[in-house]
Amino acid sequence: MRKKTLYTIIYTIILSISSFTYAQEEANAVYLNNEGMTLDSLYDIVNDPQISYKEKMNIFYRCNYKRDSQREKQTSTINTLLAESKRKRDANGLLYEYIYLADLHNEWNNEDLFNLYIDSADIYAEDATSSLALAGYHYTKGTQAINAPYGKKEGYKQFEKAIDYYSQANQDIQYLSYILYNITIYTANQPDTTFAKRLIEKVEHILQKEYSPFIDFSLSTMKSDLYSMYFNTTKQENMLDSAIFYEKKRIGLFYSNQDILPEELDYDVLQSYLLIAEYCSLRKTPNWGYINECIENAKSIGHTDDSYIMSRIKYTEAISLFEQKKYTEAEKLIIEAENYLSRQINEGGAMYPPETFYSDEATYADLHSRILYATGNYKEALNHNRKKNNLKLRMRDIETRELEYLYNTEKEERKIEQLKVINANQLKSTTMLIIVATLLIATMVLLSLWFYTVKNSIKRRSALIKTEKEEAELNLKIKEEQAIKAQLEKYEVLSDYRLKEMELEGKNKAMEQLLKDKKDLDKQIEAYTQKINEYERNNDKKQEQVKDETPLSHIIIDDITKLINKKLPKNKDSIESLKYIDGQYISALKNSYNGNLSVPYIKYCICFAIGMGIGDVSECFSIEQSSVHMVRYRLKKKFGLDNNEDLDVYLRRLNKTLSVK
Repeated sequence: MRKKTLYTIIYTIILSISSFTYAQEEANAVYLNNEGMTLDSLYDIVNDPQISYKEKMNIFYRCNYKRDSQREKQTSTINTLLAESKRKRDANGLLYEYIYLADLHNEWNNEDLFNLYIDSADIYAEDATSSLALAGYHYTKGTQAINAPYGKKEGYKQFEKAIDYYSQANQDIQYLSYILYNITIYTANQPDTTFAKRLIEKVEHILQKEYSPFIDFSLSTMKSDLYSMYFNTTKQENMLDSAIFYEKKRIGLFYSNQDILPEELDYDVLQSYLLIAEYCSLRKTPNWGYINECIENAKSIGHTDDSYIMSRIKYTEAISLFEQKKYTEAEKLIIEAENYLSRQINEGGAMYPPETFYSDEATYADLHSRILYATGNYKEALNHNRKKNNLKLRMRDIETRELEYLYNTEKEERKIEQLKVINANQLKSTTMLIIVATLLIATMVLLSLWFYTVKNSIKRRSALIKTEKEEAELNLKIKEEQAIKAQLEKYEVLSDYRLKEMELEGKNKAMEQLLKDKKDLDKQIEAYTQKINEYERNNDKKQEQVKDETPLSHIIIDDITKLINKKLPKNKDSIESLKYIDGQYISALKNSYNGNLSVPYIKYCICFAIGMGIGDVSECFSIEQSSVHMVRYRLKKKFGLDNNEDLDVYLRRLNKTLSVK
């Protein structure tokens, strides 16, 4: 009942609430906060390019109260700030500004723009982090829901979220008081006691943090409504006593804090007096003198031009007279109450549809029926009783449709949640498959690269081994040809010697034969000489081919490193010295060497240059030490060194980076 009686003042309180906060002001000024900021000053700040966006928003967040004037300038100011928030991509600012515009158009009764701006705010709600912006968003969403058909439950849920966010925000307690008061009006006399107790606990927690008479006034309203619902269920008088106590507390808070609370709350005080009178009439032993006093106090407050208030006063007086068995006077007053209520329904229009007052009509019809029954007018009593039952059936039908709507809504919400879970699971599965596939592909690529590297390494190693083998075979052939050549030269000398003897002995015939043989030998020597030159040219080509494919220095150094690591693992100094050997050093060796310097001999030179001894070289290359001595002897001869010169010192001098010990 309280909710319906207060609908008519919600809009008035919102529009005039700043008149309580501020003292004297100009007739055309729109004050926006408790610091006395006007709309003109906010307009100048928002349009000043010298003021940072952050500072503008900090000021705007404190602009809490609005007036129903200068509409065009208000919307222009907010739209300018809205455009800057879009450029900054500030979700908090965009959410708060769209909600601000929605609230303005709600006050101006423009339902289309009200809903449009809330839809715009929905886009940024998920990304917003500001408690104040989210609190305003959920409060406005609750206002939208509770005014829609079957939207009470959703509205209550949004109001709860709004209170939670407002309690987190560092906001002026006066502004929070107005919000809580409006939420109290919206949620009054709703049958969900569980929700009511939860709401009361939240408001009590806020009141403990910082006391506010206005919040205490709203809290007393909630508690009075709660105990009234308990009485309707249990019919226990102690519940009535509690409801009466909190109505009296509301009256006391108003009169003891008139310098703080808005004057418009006298409408609530009037309601409190009427509710006290009504509750007292329901006691087993009513105090009729006190009840009449409460009714007179309600009349003295005024608001006699309000049809609904007058219907409530007449109804309360009728209850009092009926309980005192003054049926004639009671019937007259209940008829007046019904007439006032009908006038209110006709005046309500679209803002207050007839179903808003079904509960009051049923209550009035019930009292009228009981009065007629008491006077013996059973026929009329039956008619009013039927009217009451019809109204209750309509109310039950509305409640049934609302329950069906809520059931279907919750059912659809559960389906949506299930779909969200399914989609989340599918997304996780898809993500896992993508990760596994990526890992498999990466593994295959790495394996391919590894196999390719190993293959190239084996190929290079095989080419080097093949080259060394061919070089060894070629050297062997050269040696064989040289031996044959030496033998032929020997035969040639012997032939010359024999020829001279035969000449001396005068054996001309034998000498001619020897000369003939000598010519044949000369041809053979020339053929063997050509073969040796061809073998040497082939050897040079093989070395140049290996050099083109892979740097010879890298392969040689790599081989020596592996041999040392394998045969002489403790000889780390030699491996460290190999870093100073490069292709230039090998070229210097070849240029200084008298003849063709083979790969094995290059390896021996490098080992002597880095300081390896006879035993280390013997162990490394798996040859006898005598063979190592023979190699050193041949190298000294080929480098043109005499017996007094040190081969190791000479080899180090060819590379300036190697120290000469």
